[in-house]
Amino acid sequence: MTKTMTVLGVLGVVAVLAFGASCGGTSTTENEDPGVISLSGSLGNAFVPAGQNGEVLARIRISTQPVDGTGRPPLNLALVIDTSGSMAGEPIEDARDAALTIVDLLREGDRLSVVAFHSSAEVLLPSTVIEDNLAELRARIAEMEAQGTTDMAGGLQAGLTELMTHYEPNGVNRVVLLGDGVPNEEAGIVAMAQAAGERGMTVTAIGLGLDYNETLMGDVAQVSGGQFHYVEESEQVATLFRDEVMRMQRVFGRNAVVRLQPGPGVTIQNVVGQNVQHVGGFVEVHLGDLHEGEHRDLIVRATAEGRRAGATVELMDVHLGFDDAVAEAGHLERRVFLGAKASDDDEEIARGRDAELESEAARMQAAAATVQAIRLNRNGNVAEARAMLERAEQEANGYALDGDEVLEAQVSSMASLRNSLPPTVGTAASAEGSDDAEPEAEEAHEPRPAPAMPAEDRQQIQRQVHDQAMGTLGF
Repeated sequence: MTKTMTVLGVLGVVAVLAFGASCGGTSTTENEDPGVISLSGSLGNAFVPAGQNGEVLARIRISTQPVDGTGRPPLNLALVIDTSGSMAGEPIEDARDAALTIVDLLREGDRLSVVAFHSSAEVLLPSTVIEDNLAELRARIAEMEAQGTTDMAGGLQAGLTELMTHYEPNGVNRVVLLGDGVPNEEAGIVAMAQAAGERGMTVTAIGLGLDYNETLMGDVAQVSGGQFHYVEESEQVATLFRDEVMRMQRVFGRNAVVRLQPGPGVTIQNVVGQNVQHVGGFVEVHLGDLHEGEHRDLIVRATAEGRRAGATVELMDVHLGFDDAVAEAGHLERRVFLGAKASDDDEEIARGRDAELESEAARMQAAAATVQAIRLNRNGNVAEARAMLERAEQEANGYALDGDEVLEAQVSSMASLRNSLPPTVGTAASAEGSDDAEPEAEEAHEPRPAPAMPAEDRQQIQRQVHDQAMGTLGF
């Protein structure tokens, strides 16, 4: 009960502080829209079958254009680092060195805080302005040592508290969370991350090694509008930390939200692989920060009621809202409308296909199924996870036959993942049953069960495939 109340308490404080910052902390003078962020939309087919309900596939693309000579927003960064006993040795040394490199990358006026979590959360460095105090900052970070268990909830809470105490309404507010194990208590972690993301604070989640909870860390990144990374070796952490600071320095838009409004008779089924919120008649996707030179694709699946041939089918209005981080132009918006024509001409419908969009949608769908299968497996639903992967492989194979090498690689990864799942009860029984079991299997021409895969190999495959799938989905 104490932990739950603490989590709820910090969410309330996040809401109050962020609301105050957004209402009173931004400049009242808004400059001209720099035009570096664009929104576009396209359809898997320009036509829908007339006179019958049909499926609709749409792609929403958010793009940013490189710009020379732009400034960069002030940074408010909290490093939240797992220092539990499992980090002893090289991992804690590498994490400490990685945190020290951050000090040299930040500029005067930026803010840095460092939180270590073990059996409890420990604020090693309260939020501090980067000035001529680098020696003191390094000394604080050097105190990091491995001990105890894994209070990730307390660590994330402490990191968010440091961010929101000095929330920068015109800057980039971000937690970089590094974890190598399963937390003592998961309750409230994802809710904290989501509430933070909705109020302008994103979380980049980094899973280290083979023992962390990949679905939890992926969820934390996704719901906050952040990024997810998997690193096998602790020596890679410093590179990730450096890359993260460089990405923060090139944020063009903050607090980005895509809102979809379906047209008459249109139902949005899902936005593939994304965490969505239903607000009234709208569907919203929170994207967090938009960085220079990046583009983000969302694949939308919908259904539309039948129309007479030749009629225009109003599918959806798409709205993108974000806070400008380039020219202090305030809150900006982009809009696009997607519509199709109803047709009773099969040849016309065939010509209207966008094969490239369909392939991307298939890749996204395969990635989403992969992430969901890993979640099912972690929750003990092994048979359901295996069945989901088999279905996803079959669906993806149809597109891979068209020469999509990326999708072919995904099919191979899904097969590896499926083979890495632990045997179900039926499989285990056939492998470990009585002496009579083997002849019966031979008579039925059933293959012998594959040798058991070492646990470490299973974990490595699952972490790698999960990381690849999250990258495909844009995280």
